[in-house]
Amino acid sequence: MRLSHVKNLFVLLGMLSLPLTLSAQDAEGENNDAAFQSWLADFRDDALARGISASTLDSVLPEIQQQRQVVQADRSQAEFVNTYERYLRRVNPSRIEAGKELMEEHGDMIREVSAQYGVQHRFVVAILGLESNYGSFPITEPLFSVIATLAFDGRRGEMFRNELYAALEIIDKGYATPDMMKSSWAGALGIVQFTPSSFLRLAVDHDGDGRIDLWTMGPDVIASVANYLSSTGWRDDQTWGREVSLPSGGEQSLPAPQEVGMTPEAQCRSFQSMGAWRPLSDWQQLGVRRADGSNLPTRDLPAALIIGDEGDDKGYLVYRNFCSVMRYNPAFRYALSVSLLADAIDDIRD
Repeated sequence: MRLSHVKNLFVLLGMLSLPLTLSAQDAEGENNDAAFQSWLADFRDDALARGISASTLDSVLPEIQQQRQVVQADRSQAEFVNTYERYLRRVNPSRIEAGKELMEEHGDMIREVSAQYGVQHRFVVAILGLESNYGSFPITEPLFSVIATLAFDGRRGEMFRNELYAALEIIDKGYATPDMMKSSWAGALGIVQFTPSSFLRLAVDHDGDGRIDLWTMGPDVIASVANYLSSTGWRDDQTWGREVSLPSGGEQSLPAPQEVGMTPEAQCRSFQSMGAWRPLSDWQQLGVRRADGSNLPTRDLPAALIIGDEGDDKGYLVYRNFCSVMRYNPAFRYALSVSLLADAIDDIRD
């Protein structure tokens, strides 16, 4: 057989196999869609049993569609896959300047509301900067479709199933309409990026107008973030921590398990990957210094050491308030970004 005939035969075989491949993919997609609709039907029964009204379910569930792209996004979050150096680029001049502009425009309100909850205003502003670029980032995903997709996916199915119940409860109680329930790909609401369950537990109608508006920059937004931090044991007489320099070989010699050090305060104990907590005087003796090489503060606060990227000899000593930021998002890189941005907005230097 001539070479040209062989080539033509392979092309023909490829063409014949293509519809079969597409048919298999189509069938898989149809099976997935059917399974999703069956899951929604079962969920509706459970939601009714939990007290969600039929009218709310009938207004929401028929509009839900799978958002399969959010499953991939959920499994590749930047907070966990980027280096520190790359992730901390979020603390950039434009974001710092935007935070200062927000303080110029709404500073009196932000300071007053934050103080009522015992939280330094700069941390509230920094969280808004990281979560939604102070409300300027478009948040357009259909919340119910996002959360239902993640609940159906199964990796964190039970958690997102509970978030779906909570989102429906928000509608049932009249806190928002279905059209208002736009989210990020992660299923978080509004400028503050609260999960629905956090909305129910911690969102605040600070201006007393009968509704909780997390979609417009104002007292409800500031109070809700401040209330979130306050609920985790925030101390307004402390900061978050500081960047530090490490002694030679410190990246290898300094990390130690949590049980080696002092017992951390309650809000920090679950973050065991933070390692050992020691008084600042102990870290001083171990050779840790401020970023500029000077001695650590003499106030002997308990602190944990977070090591930066391998080989950069950079670390961060963090205090109890850092754990409160971690409650907002349990990723070191995220909490460091909030903390460093907070200091930059208020021009606080180590």
